[in-house]
Amino acid sequence: MSAPATAVPAGLAVAAPQWRIDVDRRAAARAALAAGADQLHLDYGGAHRGPPLSDPAALRAAEAVAGEIPVPVLAVNHLNDIGLADERGTANPAAADLLLRALDRALHLGVAVLHLPGFRRSLPVTTGLRAGTVQALRTVCDQLAGTDLLVAYESPLGPYESLALARAVDRPALRLVLDTGNLLDAGLQPLAFAEAVAGAGLLLPALHVKDGSRTTAPAADDLPALLRRSGARSVLVENDYREAPGRLRADIALCRRAAEETRHPKDTP
Repeated sequence: MSAPATAVPAGLAVAAPQWRIDVDRRAAARAALAAGADQLHLDYGGAHRGPPLSDPAALRAAEAVAGEIPVPVLAVNHLNDIGLADERGTANPAAADLLLRALDRALHLGVAVLHLPGFRRSLPVTTGLRAGTVQALRTVCDQLAGTDLLVAYESPLGPYESLALARAVDRPALRLVLDTGNLLDAGLQPLAFAEAVAGAGLLLPALHVKDGSRTTAPAADDLPALLRRSGARSVLVENDYREAPGRLRADIALCRRAAEETRHPKDTP
């Protein structure tokens, strides 16, 4: 049975991704505000993503940004470079250390969500890697006891594989992320993912909207249904704005029009 459609809040927030705008967090915040974003998701840093927030100067810049624009999410995209787990079915010690440092900074900044991706070297494609991913996610969730922080996990797994992984973790702080582009690249339908995962009560109510490698972001005709089925309270536009900064404003406007359509559907013949 399909999950029931959920009304989209009148104040649907549209967020911008700092790591897709500029490694300079303050510059990214200025660009996000200028484009009309309501929120900014920050990246912890590392490798080509700028200095990590373990660096005092980087942390001060993040604090300044959080004073200018709401920062609800801290993403740890460096996990894609080092790998969350290994084939032996255990968490990667380097990833575990990174997660502890990121968790400390997430609590310091007062974000609501710690976002953990499962792509490239963190892709859970084998039984061992999935077991290690479960262990890593369970460990970080256990660190959250006594806090309101959520852990949001994103991967190209289908809805039922994603639910199986989340149920194996079996921690109330865990949520699953819907990313339109990544699901389409994996041959999956975002609406079907939303219905299954939201129906299980495990979907983070914050959609990621971006192009796939062979597709563009959901058209205005598709996005309202996705917002309704997912019960989204916010949307992150996540195309690469480093070479096309003007697109950020257009993507934000697309999401606002879609949210408006959910509240005022067009008349049908």
